[in-house]
Amino acid sequence: MKILIIKLAATGDVLRTTSILPGLKEKYPDSKIFWLTEEYSSELLKSNPLIGSILIANNKEDIQELNKESYNLVINLEDNEESCRIVESLNKETLVGAFLKNNKIVYTKDSSPWFDMGLTSVFGKEKADQLKKENKKTYQDIICNILNIKNSRPILKLTKEGTEFSETFADKHNIKEDSLVIGLNTSAGKRWQLKKLSEKKTIELAENLSKIPNVKLLLFGGPEEKERNKRIKDLLKQKIIDTGCDNSLKEFAALINLCSILITSDSLALNIGIALSKKVIAFFGPTSAAEIDLYGNGIKITPKMDCITCYKKECNLNLNCMEKIAIDDFTNAVSKLMKNG
Repeated sequence: MKILIIKLAATGDVLRTTSILPGLKEKYPDSKIFWLTEEYSSELLKSNPLIGSILIANNKEDIQELNKESYNLVINLEDNEESCRIVESLNKETLVGAFLKNNKIVYTKDSSPWFDMGLTSVFGKEKADQLKKENKKTYQDIICNILNIKNSRPILKLTKEGTEFSETFADKHNIKEDSLVIGLNTSAGKRWQLKKLSEKKTIELAENLSKIPNVKLLLFGGPEEKERNKRIKDLLKQKIIDTGCDNSLKEFAALINLCSILITSDSLALNIGIALSKKVIAFFGPTSAAEIDLYGNGIKITPKMDCITCYKKECNLNLNCMEKIAIDDFTNAVSKLMKNG
C-alpha cells in the first residue's frame, strides 16, 4: 500500500503532522509512506524511520517521480492552489483533504472537521474563525479522528551533526548534566507580531529566572530575531546565553534538546519541544491554545481576554494581549514543573 501525505509548511505544522505516522503504520502495516513538503521543512523529516520517501514540492524531478506512482491513499492537509493542483494530477484511489473542483479549492466531507475552520471553509471566514475559537480539540485529535487512527506524539530524530553541535555548545558555556536549563523563545518571526512577548517582558522574566540556583538561561530565535536578541543579550549580559539566530534546523532542534524547561510562543520551537518530550510552558494570544497537545508535559498560559484566538496579524482594538500575561504566571509555571520533576 502506498500513502502520500501532502504537508508543505509551515515547518512547525509539518513537524506536528508527523504525529499521524505511527497510527497510519499501525492501521496499514505494509504501507510505504511518501511525504511531499518544502525543502526547508524536509530537514525535520529526513531521519524519520516511518517515512519511506521525502519529495520536495518545487523540485521538478521529485514532482515527476510523484506522478509516476499510484497511491492507495492521498492525505492533503494544505488548502492552497499549489497542493490542490498537484492532487489533481495524481493517480490515486482515495483522497482525504483539499482538492480542486471547477478551479475552486474544496475539501472532502470526512476532512471537514479541520477545513471547516480554515481559509477555504464552506461557511466563510467569519464563521470559520468562530469555529476555530470555539474548538477545544487538539490538531492531532482532529486529524487522527479524520483518519480513524490513534493519536501519537510528533516524531523528531536528532541528527549526529546536530547533537555534536549542541554538545560543543554546552561545553563552551559550562552547561552540565545537572544544570537547570531554561530556554526562552519569546518571539515568533515577523508574520505574527501578536504572538510575541515584548523585549521588556522577556528581560523581566529572565531577570527573575536568573535567581534560581544552578540555572542556565538560553535565548532562542531565528534570523528575524537577530537584532531583537542582541538587544536582550546586551541588557542581560551574563545572565543569559544567546544560542544564535543563524543555526540550521538540526542545530536549532539539538539546542532545544538541552533545555530542562522551554518557555515559548506558539512557534516552531514549541513543536520541536513537544516532539522532543521537553517540559514546555507555552503562551498563546491570537492563535489557538486548544489545538496544541502538550501530552501532559507542560503548561499553557493565555491572557484573560475574550478576544484571544482571533487569528489576526494586527489588533484592531489596539491591544497587546501578551502584555496582559503577568511575569508571575511564567515563574509560577516554572516552579510547578520543577516540583513535578
